[in-house]
Amino acid sequence: MTRKPLLWTLLALAFSFAFRPAALAVENAPAYDVVVFGGTSAGVAAAVAAGRGGSKVLLVESGYLIGGLTTGGLTKTDIGKGETIGGLAREFYDRVLKHYTKAYGADSQQVKETGGGYFFETKVALQIYYEMLAEAGVVVRTKEQLESVEVKDKRIVAFTTRHYESGKFTRFSGKHFVDGSYEGDLMAQAGVLYRVGREARAEYNEPLAGITSGPEEYIGKSDQRVQAFNIRGTLSIRDDNRVAIPKPKNYYREAHANLIDTVNKLKLTRLDQLFTDTQRWAMINGKCDPNKADFPGVNFAYSDGDYEQRARITAKVQDYWLSLWYMLQNDPALPEDFKADARRWGLPKDEFVESGHVTPQVYVRVARRMLGRYFLTQTDLLYERYKPDAICMGSYNMDAHAIQIIQTDAGPKEEGHFNDSSDAYEIPYRSLLPYGVDNLVVVAAVSASHVAYSSIRMEPVFMMLGQAGGIAIDLARKDGAKVQDVSIAKLQAQLTKDGVPLKAPFRPVVAIKVKTKDPQPGQPVEFEIVSRHVQSPLKIISWNFDGSGEVQATGQTARYTFNQATPAKVMVLATDEKRLVTLPARLEFSLGEDATLDREVHYYQAKLDGRWNRARGPEVEYRQRVALSDQDVGGEPMKAEFTTTLPKSGRYRVALAFPSGGNRASNVPVTVTHAGGSTELKLNQKKKPGPFAFQPIGEFQFTAGQPVTVKISNAGVDGMVLIDTVRWIWLGN
Repeated sequence: MTRKPLLWTLLALAFSFAFRPAALAVENAPAYDVVVFGGTSAGVAAAVAAGRGGSKVLLVESGYLIGGLTTGGLTKTDIGKGETIGGLAREFYDRVLKHYTKAYGADSQQVKETGGGYFFETKVALQIYYEMLAEAGVVVRTKEQLESVEVKDKRIVAFTTRHYESGKFTRFSGKHFVDGSYEGDLMAQAGVLYRVGREARAEYNEPLAGITSGPEEYIGKSDQRVQAFNIRGTLSIRDDNRVAIPKPKNYYREAHANLIDTVNKLKLTRLDQLFTDTQRWAMINGKCDPNKADFPGVNFAYSDGDYEQRARITAKVQDYWLSLWYMLQNDPALPEDFKADARRWGLPKDEFVESGHVTPQVYVRVARRMLGRYFLTQTDLLYERYKPDAICMGSYNMDAHAIQIIQTDAGPKEEGHFNDSSDAYEIPYRSLLPYGVDNLVVVAAVSASHVAYSSIRMEPVFMMLGQAGGIAIDLARKDGAKVQDVSIAKLQAQLTKDGVPLKAPFRPVVAIKVKTKDPQPGQPVEFEIVSRHVQSPLKIISWNFDGSGEVQATGQTARYTFNQATPAKVMVLATDEKRLVTLPARLEFSLGEDATLDREVHYYQAKLDGRWNRARGPEVEYRQRVALSDQDVGGEPMKAEFTTTLPKSGRYRVALAFPSGGNRASNVPVTVTHAGGSTELKLNQKKKPGPFAFQPIGEFQFTAGQPVTVKISNAGVDGMVLIDTVRWIWLGN
């Protein structure tokens, strides 16, 4: 197999932003009511919605493939909460199910494999999108790369593109425009404000924002980096529909060589023993989406890059992905039986033919983000979830992949990860609206922080955002209005008619107030719970003041005496009479300027043996935490060693965070080293005595400056073992 078509396509992008010779003719395309630039799922949905409303619509895409990630390899849709998905998104997934039912029968394996329509072959998704566009009367132009944008009197008049094969320049004019690109190219060239990278934690009071790990003084700081890209490359396991994995031009063997060590150490003979999540790769018709090989750091120039830069980055990401599979199939350091099993997998012969059977769509998890008329933040996803101009909902986790590899005193580490849950939240129409341009809506690179966008960035949400933008643009045309002045009542009425859910479910929200003036360590401090969004009386209120997870007070008010002149952290959980539980309410306030004597070690700082998998649990804090589990690893021995040194000799309380559950072990071996030697405990992870993520396991005497360790293993256990974080909490001399 040759990859010449793919390389030719990518390198053809190199000239997209070249200066156009003055004498070169530019063809004027017919004018349209609505011109959509960017054929992602958001762009496709916007075009279909505007077309169904009666507008004359043109969809312009810079690549050869429309549909973005939905047709570019993401065969396993990340949906969040299914009840939040409606409108064109629901119609698309229903059409997927209908296609497989018609082609193979209602009781077929293929229909079962669709998961209700959310899993599909990319060629099927592409066919359905083209059918929807044709039915709406939308004209489609592909391979048209953006050159320039004309703005006059706060309105986009036209933009000019260059066809990357023919070199022909075309000017597309219209009354209204939609930016449906992941990158926000149209809005950027129109001069709309935007942002790339991470906000600082303090900028919008987002606990997940900024740099996530590394030197303490830099945690939470902002930067211009974005989370890693990969490709949602499709693999095929069918002999009649498989092309061999080629050795990539740039072979990144060393980046994946740790997997060779794992295979040899554990004497693995099959690929599914190495990747224990293969059952979640969404196999359909012998093809699947492994979602592997993120490439941190290679994409920092992508967002603001020209097409040449993006083509080079995309080629590297593709080669990085191919390197993984090529290595597992061919490396001489691997056993032959393992390689033979790995070679059962290949590229799909019937997908991405124009680019050598490798998707041309890099997974742009985030690029530019507009600074629009409403800027969504972490608070909007958790506590302020209701919007008067709601156009759809998001509900996926706040999920950021690695952003960079940093050097630390403990060696190189990935930085940038977080994964926290959110309730369904309403997305306002204002987050699609720019400042300064009156005939443009932005439906993919929407106005949101790095943290908020990490949840929004899912294909079903993009479809619903696109649908809302398309309806709004069509209403603006009909009413002769600016996009900012579109009737929200009309917009929401049409969205509701089209089946888009707009109302987020209720969850009570509370806050904490310090009642004591000038609180001091060693003296009782009084607190009270403050109702922010409460519909029913609060029945159960649990307070924790030292981070141990112990319920240290109950009721509307509480008192506690702190023993350190440092910042104090208070948490409260409440349940109303309808059994709805609040998210954790947290308050941090200062009792002095001293450095804390407490210490904390997270699992990413621990020494881990074995292949731990991510997990959550029923405690409400695990909506905003992630643990590791020994599940799905074939009974391998697993160990975790949490080590630190304490700044002062004395007594400390040791507390562990872990998610409980009925399938957890009741006899987890835990060993605590302390000044008196070591203590062995058996931890019951089936059920905690309280509602918090942490649980205290004992109080011990420790010596300053000496390494202290908590060891956890799965030796002889009667269920799953989960690990998260260990805390040592200062009690006194």
